[in-house]
Amino acid sequence: MKNPYLAKRHWEIEIPPLSRTDEMAKRYDDIINLSVGDPDYPADRACIDLMYQDALAGHTRYTEFLGDPELRQETIKMYKEDFGLTVGMDELLITAGGTHALYVVMQALLDEGDEVIAIAPYYTYYKDQIEAPRGKLVVYNAPSEDGFDVDLAELEKCVTARTKAIIVNTPCNPSGKVYSEETLRGILALAEKYDFLVIADDIYGALNFTGNTRPLCSFEERPKRVITVYSYSKDFSMTGLRLGHIIADREIIEVACNICGAVTFTISSFSQRLGIYALRRRKEIQQGLREEYQKRMMYAYERMSRLKHVKCRYPEGTFYIFADITETGISSMEMWDRILDEAHVLVLPGDGFGAAGEGYIRICCTVSVEVLKKAFDRIEKMDIFC
Repeated sequence: MKNPYLAKRHWEIEIPPLSRTDEMAKRYDDIINLSVGDPDYPADRACIDLMYQDALAGHTRYTEFLGDPELRQETIKMYKEDFGLTVGMDELLITAGGTHALYVVMQALLDEGDEVIAIAPYYTYYKDQIEAPRGKLVVYNAPSEDGFDVDLAELEKCVTARTKAIIVNTPCNPSGKVYSEETLRGILALAEKYDFLVIADDIYGALNFTGNTRPLCSFEERPKRVITVYSYSKDFSMTGLRLGHIIADREIIEVACNICGAVTFTISSFSQRLGIYALRRRKEIQQGLREEYQKRMMYAYERMSRLKHVKCRYPEGTFYIFADITETGISSMEMWDRILDEAHVLVLPGDGFGAAGEGYIRICCTVSVEVLKKAFDRIEKMDIFC
C-alpha cells in the first residue's frame, strides 16, 4: 500500500485478525459468530427510556469537555462507594469507550522511544495505541503453563530506564485470567521501585467470577500512580453507545482532555445520559449480566473440555474461553480457517493477541446457550477433534 499520499509509516500495515472478522463473517450464510466481544445481552431498557426522555428534553448538544458534570459526579460517587477511591472532578475525563481512552492516554504519556509493558496475551490494539505516538511496546509473555499468571521476577526483567508504564488488564482479554491481590500489589511495588505508571484496563470488572475483585485503583486513596481506563461496553452491554472514562492525576487529565478535544471535541451527550442511569442501577443490571455470562462460560468450558486435543482452564472472568489447541499440531491461524470452513463457526486465533497466544483460539460466549450448543455440535464433528 505505497500510496504517495499516505504517511510512510503506514505503507506496511498488518491487519489484525480482530479487524478481519467482518470480512470473515460473510464467507458463509449460516455462520455462527463467536469472534467479537459484542454482547447480545440487552442494555437496560429503563436506562434507555430515561436517556430517550433526556434527548427529547434537549440533551443533544455539546457537553463540557471533561464530560457531563452529572455523569462525572455519579462516577465519583460510585468509585467512593464501591472502592474507597476519592476522585476529584478534575481527575476524571469521559471518553468514547475504553479503546478511545487508551489511545488518549498513550498520546498524553509517551515521547518517542518511551516503553510500555503489556502482559501477553493482550488486547489486540495495545500495539497500535503505543506506537501511534512513537512509543515502544515491550511484551512480557505470561507463562501458559501457569494459566498466564505473572511471575514478578520475570516481569521485572522487562523494566528499563525508558519504561513509562505497564498495562494491566484483569480480568484479562483474551485469557480470562484474574490476577490475585498479591500479584497486583507486586506490580504496584515494581512501579514504585522504578517510578513508572500503571494503566489499569478495567473493562471486565462486572464479569469477574472469583473473589479477587479489587481493582488496582482501590490500592490508592487518590489517583496518583494508577491510571484507570474504563468502558461501559461489557459491564453494561453498551458496546454501541461508545462510553468510558479515564481517572488519573489532575495534570494527566488536563492534557488528556486537550487531546480528546482534538479527536472527538466532546462525547455523545445522550450516551452520557445513559451512563448516569446505568451507574445508578449498576448492582441490579450487573447481577443479571454476570449470572448469564457465567452460565454461558461454564457451558462452553464443559463442551470445549470434551474435545480431543483441547485443554481449557476453569473460567475466572470475562466472557471468553481461551482454548489450548497445541496438541492438534495446527497453528492458531490455520485452526481459525479450519473451524470456519468445516464448522461454519467464526472464532479468533490466539496469536492475534501476541506470540503468547499461539496455540490457542478465543471463543466469545456472547450468544445464548442454545446458539453455543449449535456451534459446539458442529465443532465436535470436525475430524481434528474426534
